[in-house]
Order: sequence, then structure tokens, then C-alpha cells
Amino acid sequence: MSRRGKVAKSSLAAAVLAVSAALVPAAAAHADTTDLTATTTFDPLDPARVATFEVTAKSVSGITDVHANVRYGSSTAEPYATIPFTRTGGTDNDGVWHGEFHPDIQARPGADYVEVLVTTADGATRKKTTGFWDCYTTTIDGFTSAPAVIDADHPDVTLRGRVMLRKSRDVAPEPAPGARLIGAGPEVTTGADGSFVQQATGVAAPRSEVPRQGALCPVTVNANTTVRKQATVTSGQIVSINPYADRADVVVRGRVVRQGAAGAVPVSGQVVAAVLDAGTPGAASLTRDTTSADGTFELRFTALRSGALSLRTGDTSFLTGGSADLGRLDIRRTTRFDDLRITPQVVGYDALLYAYGYLRDYSSVSLPDRPVLLEFSTDKKTWRQASTVRTEDNGAIYLSDASLKKDGYWRVRFAGGPKYAPVVSAPQYVDVRYRTWIYSFNASPEPVKKGKSITVKGQLFRYMDKEQPGPNAPVSIYFKPSGASKWTQVAAVKTASNGWFGKTFKASQDGTWMAAYTGSANYLASNKPSDYVDVR
Repeated sequence: MSRRGKVAKSSLAAAVLAVSAALVPAAAAHADTTDLTATTTFDPLDPARVATFEVTAKSVSGITDVHANVRYGSSTAEPYATIPFTRTGGTDNDGVWHGEFHPDIQARPGADYVEVLVTTADGATRKKTTGFWDCYTTTIDGFTSAPAVIDADHPDVTLRGRVMLRKSRDVAPEPAPGARLIGAGPEVTTGADGSFVQQATGVAAPRSEVPRQGALCPVTVNANTTVRKQATVTSGQIVSINPYADRADVVVRGRVVRQGAAGAVPVSGQVVAAVLDAGTPGAASLTRDTTSADGTFELRFTALRSGALSLRTGDTSFLTGGSADLGRLDIRRTTRFDDLRITPQVVGYDALLYAYGYLRDYSSVSLPDRPVLLEFSTDKKTWRQASTVRTEDNGAIYLSDASLKKDGYWRVRFAGGPKYAPVVSAPQYVDVRYRTWIYSFNASPEPVKKGKSITVKGQLFRYMDKEQPGPNAPVSIYFKPSGASKWTQVAAVKTASNGWFGKTFKASQDGTWMAAYTGSANYLASNKPSDYVDVR
């Protein structure tokens, strides 16, 4: 069975291009123009190549002027020409106006937008947009395509022809060199004589198409080809399933092959859908995937109910679709963690982490005596078990882990069982920092005479794998006068290499001195030791 290619005639030959636009007031006065229309007539084969315009309009106050701005390439471009209009029929209150324009195809091939402006006696202006496409009539001569019948084993088609353009009806067509063609594989360009060769692969309805470009009007010729479809076979199986009460996470893998001339051949790029038939009207498509180069696919989806699971592939241009039954999908009861907390979020080095909450099913029934795991990861990809516990009679979870030495993510996981689905909490980041402490803090001498010097000093230690001084750390010194309730920062110092810090002040009144290290991204804040000094 064959089809004869049909040449798509240019719609611009003796065409009328009318682009309607909303009436837009151009002045504050109330324009009374009604029934405004604007049309264009342009014959690209007319040797004169003149575009004519007709405007019809009505106005109670009377139309005083009609003219048009011509814009090239865009309706928002700056006007490059103005067209005057003359009334050729009717009256100023209900008339017909005509204008003419001779475009320059060499300077401005392609789209021209014509903005018609109608002014009335009340001083207002309304506009209407029309336009035309200035191009030469284009044809594809001597077109051939081969072979006449194609299939998945033989998908290649060769298209040949010659692109010609005709500038007017009183001159012969001439070659169109450098013209772009699409519609049959990679884009090609015509030679000096307008000839071209296109190679289409796997295109069911190849065509040679000259899109609108420069001074060329568009033209399309369809190839004389018929597709002989091949049957496909789809196979697959469920490789993992976590079914439970209100959904089921499923992974299905499979393969699609076609019945080629030499036997089964993998099909790439075939869309495969997983379909669940729950016994209600209409089967539900759960997800879809596209086969890889070897014909394989993997589907991951969540089913909301039990039912018969199947795979389906649709018809394509070269292949017929098919299906495969995967059996029945059954589900278990979903589970969840309630009031789950992992604390603290910032913890001292080598300290304890706690996790507590409740394990329940989807209907809020507590699940006692179930194993629950506390897991740790540095990248949220690879997890290790830190500790495990079984839930209490009321489903309560009490987990802990000691000797924290790394920043990372923590989560709680229930692995599930025959009746209950697994559940994993959202990862929570825990920041582990080294603890710090200020020792030997002292403000002296005490008592001290007013006006004499007071020295405030102490030593900062940090606790890593062993206790050691904290060098080059900022320490703030505060003072609170006797009877006052607020501390005032009076100095900021840095510790020496041995962790010691100190600062001398002039004694002025009784009060308490205090020092504190506020911490950093790697260290927790220190204690805040204080010392009272009696000033006499």
C-alpha cells in the first residue's frame, strides 16, 4: 500500500493575512469608533508586489484620519514606513478606506506588521493590527523518495529534490541555493542548483520541508513510504516490594523485544507503563519508563491499593504494543514514629545521644516488643547500626549511643515484618563539638584599695581525646558591681599557647568578676567562673 506525496501549496499565493487585535484606546478622550476591521491582500506572484489594505469603521462623531505604521520583524519594532489611507466608499461616519504599500523584499524579507490607527472627531484614536509575509513562492521539483516500504529492520529513507523559487508569475522559477530543509533527520542545505539529499532514519512519515526563511515561502512534500509494523514481546517481574496498608513501594524490571526478520531484537526507547487493576472501573497507570539500548527497563512506583499488576506498551510508528501480567499485589499495614526526638542537636565530644518516641501503625495502635534501630551516617548514604532496642508495651522507644566523636546524621529505623511495613525517620544532623573549661580563675588581690590594680586571670582547657590547654581562644571578661543585676563586658582577651589569659584593671568599686569562652563551630562554650573582690 502506498501514498502519493502531496506538495503543500503556499498559503501566501494570493492570500489574505488578517491578524485581529483588541481595540486599544490611544488617547484619554472617549473614542466612539465601532465595527473596526483591517485586512491585507498580498499576492507574492504579482510582478508589482504591492500589498493593499482595507479598513472599515463606523463613528458617531466622524472619522478624521486613517493611516498605518509598518514594523518589520516584530509588532513592537520601531516603524520604518507610514501608509496614508483614502476613503473609497461610504461616509466619515460609516465608510471604507484603502491604502497601498510596496515592500522591499531584498531589504526586509519576511514578516511585516501593519498597525492601523483610526482617529475620530472627538480626538481619540483606536488601532487594529494586520500584516503580511513578504516572500517568494517556493516549490520542490523532481522530488523522489525510496524505498516505498520501511520497517524497524530497514528504517532508512532517502529523499531527493530541488528547491526552486519564483519571483513573479511572468518569470520562470530559479534555483534556491543555501535553502534549509528539515523534516527527515538532520537539517540539510541546498546546493548551488537548489538540489538536496536528505537521509531519514526511523521516521515513519518523512518529509522534505523548507521552513519559512529569509525571502523563501514555506513548502513541504511528503515521502511515498508505508510502514510495516513488527510485533513486540514485553516481559518483567517484581524484584522488590514493600507493601502495606495504604501504599506499596514496588520495583519492577523487565525487557521489551521485537520480532525482527532474524529473530528477537531488543527495543530501545519504548515506553513501558505499570498498571494496577484494583477491580474498580478503569485500571490505574502507576508509572512509566523508557527502555534502554538493550531493551531493559526498571519501574519504581507506589501503589495505593491491592490488585492485579501488569505491564503495558503502546503502539509506535514501527511497532505494535503488548502487555505482561505480573500477578497480584498485596499489602501490609503501614507504620510510623510518633513524637520521635533525637537529642541533643549540638553535643559535647564523647557524650551521649538519646532517641525516644513511639512506634505505631497507621490507625495509631501501639506496636510493643518490636526491634528498633538507631543508625548513624556521615553522608546520608551509608548507614551503620549504633544501637538497638525493643519497644515497650505501649510502643515506647528509648535508644541511646555513647562516645560520640563525629558530626553526622542519625535516624531511627523499624525493619518491618510479615504484618507491618518498615519505617525510617528523617535524618537529623548532630553537631559534635569539643567541651571547654576555665580553671584557676582568680581576681586578685582581695581585698584591694581603691585605685590600685586588680588582675583577673585563668586558664582555658579543651577536652578532646585528652585534656589540653586551649591556645589563641577569645575570652570575655565581665564585671558586675555589688547590688547590680547585670553583667558588663569590660575586656576581651586571647589565651596564650598554654591556655592562660589575664587582664589588669583599676579597682573602683566592690563587685564580682567573671570570665567566659563563648565557643565556636568546633568547641562548646566554657563554664563561667566568677570571683568577688572587696574594694576599700
